[in-house]
Amino acid sequence: MKERQKITRFNGISKWLSNSVSESEDKRYTHRLLTEDKSQRDIIINELILIVQKAHEDARYRLRKLAGNSLAPFGGFSESDPSDGYPERLNTISRQSYFGDIFSGIIAENLAHFGQDDWEVPAFLFRFHLVEFQHLEFLNQTEEIAKKRPGRTGDDCLAFLRNSEGVIIASLVCEAKCTTNHYTKMIAKAHKKASEPHIKPVDIPQIIEILGDYDDPFSSEWVDSLRVLWLEKVDINYERCDLISYICGEHPVRNPTWISPKKPHEQYTAGRRLEAVEIHLHEVENLVTSVYSQAASPTPSVNISTQTVQQPDDSEVAKANCDVIVEDEVLQNEMTQPSNEVIVLAKELQNSLAGTRLTPAIAKLYSQHTRLRAGGKGLTGWREDEAGERLNDAMRLIETAFIQREAGDTNWRNGMLRAGELFEWLSHPQLNPDILPIRLLAAAC
Repeated sequence: MKERQKITRFNGISKWLSNSVSESEDKRYTHRLLTEDKSQRDIIINELILIVQKAHEDARYRLRKLAGNSLAPFGGFSESDPSDGYPERLNTISRQSYFGDIFSGIIAENLAHFGQDDWEVPAFLFRFHLVEFQHLEFLNQTEEIAKKRPGRTGDDCLAFLRNSEGVIIASLVCEAKCTTNHYTKMIAKAHKKASEPHIKPVDIPQIIEILGDYDDPFSSEWVDSLRVLWLEKVDINYERCDLISYICGEHPVRNPTWISPKKPHEQYTAGRRLEAVEIHLHEVENLVTSVYSQAASPTPSVNISTQTVQQPDDSEVAKANCDVIVEDEVLQNEMTQPSNEVIVLAKELQNSLAGTRLTPAIAKLYSQHTRLRAGGKGLTGWREDEAGERLNDAMRLIETAFIQREAGDTNWRNGMLRAGELFEWLSHPQLNPDILPIRLLAAAC
Protein backbone atom coordinates (compact mmCIF):
# COMPACT_ATOMS: atom_id res chain seq x y z
CA MET A 1 0.00 0.00 0.00
CA LYS A 2 1.20 3.49 -0.84
CA GLU A 3 2.17 6.12 1.70
CA ARG A 4 -0.71 7.56 3.73
CA GLN A 5 -2.27 10.82 2.52
CA LYS A 6 -3.96 12.69 5.36
CA ILE A 7 -6.43 15.18 3.97
CA THR A 8 -6.50 17.33 7.13
CA ARG A 9 -2.75 17.49 7.72
CA PHE A 10 -2.31 20.53 9.98
CA ASN A 11 1.34 21.49 10.41
CA GLY A 12 0.64 24.45 12.70
CA ILE A 13 -1.67 22.76 15.20
CA SER A 14 0.98 22.17 17.87
CA LYS A 15 1.92 25.86 17.87
CA TRP A 16 -1.69 26.99 18.08
CA LEU A 17 -3.16 24.54 20.61
CA SER A 18 -1.55 23.26 23.79
CA ASN A 19 -2.21 19.57 24.33
CA SER A 20 -2.87 18.04 27.76
CA VAL A 21 -3.77 14.33 27.98
CA SER A 22 -5.15 12.27 30.89
CA GLU A 23 -5.94 8.54 30.97
CA SER A 24 -8.06 6.33 33.17
CA GLU A 25 -6.35 3.56 35.09
CA ASP A 26 -7.50 0.87 32.65
CA LYS A 27 -6.30 2.97 29.66
CA ARG A 28 -9.70 2.65 27.96
CA TYR A 29 -10.67 6.27 28.53
CA THR A 30 -8.64 9.25 27.43
CA HIS A 31 -9.37 12.92 28.05
CA ARG A 32 -7.59 15.51 25.95
CA LEU A 33 -7.68 19.27 26.54
CA LEU A 34 -6.64 21.53 23.67
CA THR A 35 -6.29 25.19 24.65
CA GLU A 36 -5.82 27.98 22.14
CA ASP A 37 -2.91 30.38 22.12
CA LYS A 38 -4.79 33.20 20.43
CA SER A 39 -1.56 35.00 19.55
CA GLN A 40 -0.89 32.17 17.06
CA ARG A 41 -4.26 32.39 15.30
CA ASP A 42 -3.12 34.80 12.61
CA ILE A 43 -0.18 32.51 11.89
CA ILE A 44 -2.27 29.36 11.37
CA ILE A 45 -5.45 30.86 9.94
CA ASN A 46 -4.48 30.37 6.29
CA GLU A 47 -3.71 26.71 6.83
CA LEU A 48 -7.00 26.24 8.70
CA ILE A 49 -8.95 27.98 5.90
CA LEU A 50 -7.38 25.68 3.33
CA ILE A 51 -8.29 22.56 5.32
CA VAL A 52 -11.90 23.72 5.64
CA GLN A 53 -12.13 24.54 1.94
CA LYS A 54 -10.68 21.16 1.03
CA ALA A 55 -13.19 19.36 3.26
CA HIS A 56 -16.08 20.97 1.36
CA GLU A 57 -14.65 20.52 -2.13
CA ASP A 58 -16.36 17.17 -2.70
CA ALA A 59 -19.78 18.76 -2.16
CA ARG A 60 -18.88 21.50 -4.66
CA TYR A 61 -17.65 18.87 -7.11
CA ARG A 62 -20.98 17.02 -6.82
CA LEU A 63 -22.95 20.18 -7.64
CA ARG A 64 -20.74 20.96 -10.61
CA LYS A 65 -21.04 17.39 -11.85
CA LEU A 66 -24.85 17.59 -11.68
CA ALA A 67 -24.70 20.74 -13.80
CA GLY A 68 -22.69 18.99 -16.51
CA ASN A 69 -19.22 19.76 -17.77
CA SER A 70 -19.34 23.56 -17.83
CA LEU A 71 -15.68 23.62 -18.84
CA ALA A 72 -16.20 21.93 -22.21
CA PRO A 73 -14.40 23.94 -24.93
CA PHE A 74 -17.31 23.93 -27.38
CA GLY A 75 -21.07 23.79 -27.36
CA GLY A 76 -23.75 25.65 -25.46
CA PHE A 77 -23.61 25.54 -21.69
CA SER A 78 -24.06 27.66 -18.62
CA GLU A 79 -20.88 29.20 -17.31
CA SER A 80 -22.33 29.89 -13.86
CA ASP A 81 -20.92 27.85 -11.00
CA PRO A 82 -23.73 25.89 -9.29
CA SER A 83 -21.62 25.69 -6.13
CA ASP A 84 -21.56 29.46 -5.63
CA GLY A 85 -22.65 30.28 -2.09
CA TYR A 86 -21.75 26.87 -0.69
CA PRO A 87 -21.22 26.77 2.21
CA GLU A 88 -20.53 30.42 3.07
CA ARG A 89 -24.12 31.50 2.38
CA LEU A 90 -25.65 28.99 4.77
CA ASN A 91 -26.77 29.89 8.28
CA THR A 92 -23.99 30.51 10.79
CA ILE A 93 -25.17 27.60 12.95
CA SER A 94 -24.82 25.24 9.98
CA ARG A 95 -21.32 26.48 9.26
CA GLN A 96 -20.45 26.16 12.94
CA SER A 97 -21.61 22.55 12.87
CA TYR A 98 -19.57 21.89 9.71
CA PHE A 99 -16.54 23.42 11.37
CA GLY A 100 -16.99 21.07 14.33
CA ASP A 101 -17.14 18.04 12.02
CA ILE A 102 -14.00 19.13 10.18
CA PHE A 103 -12.16 19.81 13.41
CA SER A 104 -12.93 16.31 14.65
CA GLY A 105 -11.22 15.09 11.48
CA ILE A 106 -8.24 17.33 12.20
CA ILE A 107 -8.03 15.86 15.69
CA ALA A 108 -8.35 12.31 14.36
CA GLU A 109 -5.56 12.66 11.79
CA ASN A 110 -3.09 14.94 13.55
CA LEU A 111 -3.07 13.56 17.11
CA ALA A 112 -2.24 10.04 18.25
CA HIS A 113 -5.18 8.12 19.68
CA PHE A 114 -4.92 4.91 21.71
CA GLY A 115 -1.24 4.60 20.88
CA GLN A 116 -1.73 4.93 17.11
CA ASP A 117 -0.91 7.94 14.92
CA ASP A 118 -1.96 6.50 11.53
CA TRP A 119 -5.69 7.28 11.72
CA GLU A 120 -6.98 8.47 8.34
CA VAL A 121 -10.12 10.31 7.21
CA PRO A 122 -10.81 9.15 3.64
CA ALA A 123 -13.59 11.67 2.92
CA PHE A 124 -16.05 14.08 4.51
CA LEU A 125 -19.78 13.46 4.15
CA PHE A 126 -21.10 16.97 3.51
CA ARG A 127 -22.55 16.11 0.07
CA PHE A 128 -25.27 14.12 1.85
CA HIS A 129 -26.70 17.06 3.82
CA LEU A 130 -29.78 17.20 1.58
CA VAL A 131 -31.81 19.79 3.50
CA GLU A 132 -28.98 22.31 3.21
CA PHE A 133 -28.63 21.88 -0.55
CA GLN A 134 -32.38 22.30 -0.92
CA HIS A 135 -32.15 25.43 1.22
CA LEU A 136 -29.21 26.74 -0.83
CA GLU A 137 -31.23 26.34 -4.03
CA PHE A 138 -34.07 28.25 -2.37
CA LEU A 139 -31.68 31.02 -1.28
CA ASN A 140 -30.17 31.33 -4.75
CA GLN A 141 -33.62 31.80 -6.27
CA THR A 142 -35.10 34.12 -3.65
CA GLU A 143 -32.11 36.04 -2.22
CA GLU A 144 -33.56 35.53 1.27
CA ILE A 145 -31.47 35.20 4.44
CA ALA A 146 -30.36 31.68 5.38
CA LYS A 147 -32.19 29.98 8.22
CA LYS A 148 -31.08 27.22 10.54
CA ARG A 149 -31.73 23.76 9.09
CA PRO A 150 -31.73 20.30 10.69
CA GLY A 151 -28.32 18.68 10.98
CA ARG A 152 -27.14 15.82 8.82
CA THR A 153 -27.93 12.35 10.13
CA GLY A 154 -25.34 9.59 10.46
CA ASP A 155 -21.71 9.89 11.48
CA ASP A 156 -20.15 13.34 11.91
CA CYS A 157 -16.71 12.16 10.83
CA LEU A 158 -15.02 8.79 10.39
CA ALA A 159 -11.36 7.84 10.64
CA PHE A 160 -9.87 4.41 10.08
CA LEU A 161 -6.71 2.53 10.94
CA ARG A 162 -5.31 0.24 8.23
CA ASN A 163 -2.53 -2.32 8.39
CA SER A 164 0.30 -2.59 5.86
CA GLU A 165 -1.95 -4.61 3.50
CA GLY A 166 -4.64 -1.93 3.50
CA VAL A 167 -7.04 -3.90 5.70
CA ILE A 168 -9.06 -1.75 8.11
CA ILE A 169 -8.34 -2.92 11.64
CA ALA A 170 -10.09 -0.14 13.56
CA SER A 171 -12.69 2.59 13.11
CA LEU A 172 -12.74 5.89 14.98
CA VAL A 173 -16.32 7.18 15.06
CA CYS A 174 -16.25 10.91 15.80
CA GLU A 175 -19.17 12.76 17.36
CA ALA A 176 -18.59 16.50 17.05
CA LYS A 177 -20.06 19.53 18.79
CA CYS A 178 -19.14 23.19 18.33
CA THR A 179 -20.66 25.96 20.43
CA THR A 180 -19.94 29.51 21.51
CA ASN A 181 -21.38 28.86 24.99
CA HIS A 182 -21.12 25.82 27.22
CA TYR A 183 -24.06 23.40 27.31
CA THR A 184 -23.98 20.40 29.64
CA LYS A 185 -26.82 18.74 27.72
CA MET A 186 -24.82 18.97 24.49
CA ILE A 187 -21.98 16.97 26.04
CA ALA A 188 -24.43 14.39 27.38
CA LYS A 189 -26.13 14.09 24.00
CA ALA A 190 -22.82 13.52 22.25
CA HIS A 191 -21.82 10.74 24.64
CA LYS A 192 -25.22 9.09 24.33
CA LYS A 193 -25.02 9.04 20.54
CA ALA A 194 -21.47 7.67 20.66
CA SER A 195 -22.79 4.76 22.74
CA GLU A 196 -24.85 3.30 19.91
CA PRO A 197 -24.19 -0.45 19.70
CA HIS A 198 -23.30 -0.96 16.02
CA ILE A 199 -19.66 -1.93 15.47
CA LYS A 200 -19.34 -0.81 11.85
CA PRO A 201 -19.95 2.87 11.06
CA VAL A 202 -23.30 3.42 9.35
CA ASP A 203 -21.87 5.75 6.70
CA ILE A 204 -19.40 3.34 5.10
CA PRO A 205 -21.60 3.03 1.94
CA GLN A 206 -21.72 6.82 1.66
CA ILE A 207 -17.93 7.14 1.83
CA ILE A 208 -17.63 4.44 -0.85
CA GLU A 209 -20.05 6.42 -3.02
CA ILE A 210 -17.96 9.59 -2.64
CA LEU A 211 -14.65 7.91 -3.42
CA GLY A 212 -16.20 6.11 -6.38
CA ASP A 213 -16.48 9.46 -8.14
CA TYR A 214 -12.71 9.89 -8.20
CA ASP A 215 -10.42 7.98 -10.54
CA ASP A 216 -7.14 7.89 -8.64
CA PRO A 217 -5.16 5.25 -6.70
CA PHE A 218 -5.88 6.87 -3.32
CA SER A 219 -9.65 6.59 -3.78
CA SER A 220 -9.51 3.11 -5.34
CA GLU A 221 -7.49 1.70 -2.45
CA TRP A 222 -9.96 3.14 0.04
CA VAL A 223 -12.97 1.75 -1.82
CA ASP A 224 -11.45 -1.74 -1.70
CA SER A 225 -10.67 -1.46 2.01
CA LEU A 226 -14.09 -0.08 2.92
CA ARG A 227 -15.98 -2.69 0.91
CA VAL A 228 -14.26 -5.48 2.80
CA LEU A 229 -15.20 -3.90 6.14
CA TRP A 230 -18.76 -3.20 4.99
CA LEU A 231 -19.66 -6.52 3.34
CA GLU A 232 -17.60 -9.17 5.10
CA LYS A 233 -17.84 -10.60 8.57
CA VAL A 234 -16.13 -8.53 11.24
CA ASP A 235 -12.59 -9.78 11.81
CA ILE A 236 -11.73 -10.79 15.35
CA ASN A 237 -8.94 -8.21 15.39
CA TYR A 238 -11.19 -5.34 14.26
CA GLU A 239 -12.20 -2.71 16.81
CA ARG A 240 -14.50 0.28 16.92
CA CYS A 241 -13.25 3.21 18.99
CA ASP A 242 -15.14 6.41 19.79
CA LEU A 243 -14.13 10.06 19.90
CA ILE A 244 -16.05 13.03 21.30
CA SER A 245 -14.96 16.45 20.02
CA TYR A 246 -16.34 19.42 21.97
CA ILE A 247 -15.36 22.91 20.80
CA CYS A 248 -16.43 25.57 23.26
CA GLY A 249 -15.91 29.33 23.36
CA GLU A 250 -16.87 29.58 27.03
CA HIS A 251 -14.06 28.43 29.29
CA PRO A 252 -14.59 26.83 32.72
CA VAL A 253 -13.67 28.77 35.87
CA ARG A 254 -14.03 26.43 38.83
CA ASN A 255 -12.47 23.44 37.11
CA PRO A 256 -9.98 23.30 34.24
CA THR A 257 -12.31 21.18 32.05
CA TRP A 258 -15.97 20.74 31.24
CA ILE A 259 -15.64 16.98 30.76
CA SER A 260 -14.26 14.65 33.41
CA PRO A 261 -10.59 13.81 32.78
CA LYS A 262 -10.82 10.68 34.97
CA LYS A 263 -13.78 8.62 33.79
CA PRO A 264 -16.25 8.44 30.89
CA HIS A 265 -19.44 10.48 30.98
CA GLU A 266 -22.38 8.69 32.57
CA GLN A 267 -24.24 8.78 29.25
CA TYR A 268 -21.51 6.75 27.56
CA THR A 269 -22.47 3.10 28.07
CA ALA A 270 -20.82 1.31 25.14
CA GLY A 271 -17.73 0.09 27.00
CA ARG A 272 -15.48 0.67 23.99
CA ARG A 273 -12.28 2.68 24.07
CA LEU A 274 -13.27 6.34 24.21
CA GLU A 275 -11.43 9.63 23.86
CA ALA A 276 -13.14 12.87 24.88
CA VAL A 277 -11.49 15.97 23.44
CA GLU A 278 -12.50 19.44 24.50
CA ILE A 279 -11.11 22.39 22.60
CA HIS A 280 -11.14 25.78 24.29
CA LEU A 281 -11.15 28.48 21.62
CA HIS A 282 -11.72 32.22 21.81
CA GLU A 283 -14.55 33.90 19.90
CA VAL A 284 -15.70 30.75 18.16
CA GLU A 285 -18.29 32.49 16.02
CA ASN A 286 -15.72 34.97 14.70
CA LEU A 287 -13.31 32.15 13.90
CA VAL A 288 -15.97 30.21 11.99
CA THR A 289 -16.94 33.35 10.09
CA SER A 290 -13.30 33.92 9.19
CA VAL A 291 -12.63 30.45 7.82
CA TYR A 292 -15.83 30.48 5.74
CA SER A 293 -15.61 34.00 4.35
CA GLN A 294 -11.92 34.71 3.77
CA ALA A 295 -9.69 33.47 0.99
CA ALA A 296 -6.31 32.27 2.15
CA SER A 297 -3.58 34.80 1.64
CA PRO A 298 -0.23 33.76 0.15
CA THR A 299 1.54 34.46 3.44
CA PRO A 300 3.32 31.27 4.56
CA SER A 301 2.29 29.86 7.92
CA VAL A 302 4.66 26.98 8.59
CA ASN A 303 8.43 26.93 8.33
CA ILE A 304 10.29 23.69 7.78
CA SER A 305 14.02 24.25 7.77
CA THR A 306 14.70 26.76 4.98
CA GLN A 307 11.65 25.68 3.03
CA THR A 308 8.24 27.18 3.74
CA VAL A 309 5.26 24.95 3.14
CA GLN A 310 1.69 26.11 2.60
CA GLN A 311 -1.24 25.22 0.41
CA PRO A 312 -2.09 27.18 -2.77
CA ASP A 313 -4.69 29.91 -2.79
CA ASP A 314 -7.12 29.13 -5.61
CA SER A 315 -10.81 29.88 -5.37
CA GLU A 316 -11.74 27.20 -7.90
CA VAL A 317 -9.62 24.32 -6.70
CA ALA A 318 -9.92 22.59 -3.33
CA LYS A 319 -7.73 25.39 -1.95
CA ALA A 320 -6.07 22.85 0.22
CA ASN A 321 -3.38 21.21 -1.83
CA CYS A 322 0.04 21.62 -0.27
CA ASP A 323 2.28 24.22 -1.90
CA VAL A 324 6.02 24.10 -1.50
CA ILE A 325 7.56 27.55 -1.71
CA VAL A 326 11.27 27.99 -1.48
CA GLU A 327 12.62 31.11 0.21
CA ASP A 328 15.66 33.00 -1.12
CA GLU A 329 15.93 30.61 -4.07
CA VAL A 330 17.59 27.89 -2.03
CA LEU A 331 16.14 25.20 -4.30
CA GLN A 332 18.93 24.89 -6.84
CA ASN A 333 20.77 22.02 -8.47
CA GLU A 334 23.00 21.66 -5.43
CA MET A 335 20.07 21.55 -2.98
CA THR A 336 20.48 19.39 0.08
CA GLN A 337 18.42 16.27 0.68
CA PRO A 338 14.87 17.46 1.52
CA SER A 339 13.24 16.38 4.77
CA ASN A 340 10.65 13.58 4.79
CA GLU A 341 7.91 16.07 5.55
CA VAL A 342 8.80 18.23 2.57
CA ILE A 343 8.90 15.13 0.33
CA VAL A 344 5.41 14.13 1.49
CA LEU A 345 4.09 17.62 0.84
CA ALA A 346 5.68 17.64 -2.61
CA LYS A 347 3.95 14.34 -3.43
CA GLU A 348 0.61 15.70 -2.24
CA LEU A 349 0.96 18.77 -4.44
CA GLN A 350 1.87 16.69 -7.47
CA ASN A 351 -1.04 14.32 -6.85
CA SER A 352 -3.45 17.25 -6.64
CA LEU A 353 -2.25 19.23 -9.67
CA ALA A 354 -0.87 16.43 -11.87
CA GLY A 355 -3.27 13.58 -11.16
CA THR A 356 -5.28 11.54 -13.64
CA ARG A 357 -7.96 14.23 -13.91
CA LEU A 358 -7.62 17.97 -14.32
CA THR A 359 -8.57 20.24 -11.45
CA PRO A 360 -11.45 22.63 -12.28
CA ALA A 361 -9.03 25.56 -12.54
CA ILE A 362 -6.65 23.76 -14.91
CA ALA A 363 -9.57 22.40 -16.96
CA LYS A 364 -10.81 25.97 -17.29
CA LEU A 365 -7.41 27.02 -18.68
CA TYR A 366 -7.49 24.16 -21.19
CA SER A 367 -11.00 25.20 -22.24
CA GLN A 368 -9.92 28.82 -22.67
CA HIS A 369 -6.84 27.81 -24.69
CA THR A 370 -8.84 25.47 -26.92
CA ARG A 371 -11.45 28.10 -27.71
CA LEU A 372 -8.89 30.80 -28.50
CA ARG A 373 -6.79 28.45 -30.62
CA ALA A 374 -9.88 27.60 -32.68
CA GLY A 375 -10.49 31.30 -33.32
CA GLY A 376 -13.55 31.49 -31.08
CA LYS A 377 -14.43 33.66 -28.13
CA GLY A 378 -12.97 32.88 -24.76
CA LEU A 379 -14.95 31.94 -21.68
CA THR A 380 -16.97 34.87 -20.39
CA GLY A 381 -16.08 33.79 -16.86
CA TRP A 382 -12.33 33.92 -17.49
CA ARG A 383 -10.48 36.32 -15.18
CA GLU A 384 -7.35 38.16 -16.26
CA ASP A 385 -5.43 37.01 -13.20
CA GLU A 386 -6.09 33.30 -13.85
CA ALA A 387 -3.25 33.00 -16.34
CA GLY A 388 -0.83 34.20 -13.67
CA GLU A 389 -2.29 31.75 -11.14
CA ARG A 390 -1.82 28.82 -13.53
CA LEU A 391 1.71 30.03 -14.28
CA ASN A 392 2.38 29.83 -10.54
CA ASP A 393 0.95 26.29 -10.53
CA ALA A 394 3.43 25.31 -13.24
CA MET A 395 6.35 26.74 -11.26
CA ARG A 396 5.21 24.91 -8.12
CA LEU A 397 5.07 21.65 -10.06
CA ILE A 398 8.61 22.18 -11.31
CA GLU A 399 9.83 22.85 -7.77
CA THR A 400 8.14 19.71 -6.42
CA ALA A 401 9.49 17.66 -9.33
CA PHE A 402 13.04 18.70 -8.38
CA ILE A 403 12.34 17.75 -4.75
CA GLN A 404 10.98 14.35 -5.74
CA ARG A 405 13.86 13.68 -8.14
CA GLU A 406 16.35 14.56 -5.40
CA ALA A 407 14.55 12.09 -3.13
CA GLY A 408 14.78 9.33 -5.75
CA ASP A 409 11.06 9.29 -6.60
CA THR A 410 10.71 8.23 -10.25
CA ASN A 411 7.23 9.78 -10.44
CA TRP A 412 8.75 13.28 -10.52
CA ARG A 413 8.28 13.27 -14.29
CA ASN A 414 4.48 13.41 -13.92
CA GLY A 415 4.67 16.83 -12.31
CA MET A 416 7.13 18.09 -14.91
CA LEU A 417 4.85 16.87 -17.70
CA ARG A 418 1.82 18.68 -16.26
CA ALA A 419 3.92 21.83 -15.90
CA GLY A 420 4.79 21.55 -19.59
CA GLU A 421 1.11 21.21 -20.47
CA LEU A 422 0.27 24.30 -18.44
CA PHE A 423 2.99 26.28 -20.19
CA GLU A 424 1.72 25.11 -23.58
CA TRP A 425 -1.87 26.14 -22.81
CA LEU A 426 -0.64 29.50 -21.50
CA SER A 427 1.40 30.20 -24.65
CA HIS A 428 -1.50 31.58 -26.70
CA PRO A 429 -0.85 35.30 -27.36
CA GLN A 430 -4.10 36.34 -25.69
CA LEU A 431 -3.07 34.48 -22.55
CA ASN A 432 0.51 35.74 -22.70
CA PRO A 433 0.29 39.51 -23.29
CA ASP A 434 3.76 40.05 -21.80
CA ILE A 435 5.27 37.79 -24.50
CA LEU A 436 7.06 35.57 -21.99
CA PRO A 437 9.11 32.67 -23.46
CA ILE A 438 6.43 30.21 -22.37
CA ARG A 439 6.75 27.93 -25.42
CA LEU A 440 10.43 27.44 -24.65
CA LEU A 441 9.55 26.58 -21.04
CA ALA A 442 6.97 24.06 -22.28
CA ALA A 443 9.55 22.44 -24.52
CA ALA A 444 12.10 22.38 -21.70
CA CYS A 445 9.67 20.63 -19.38
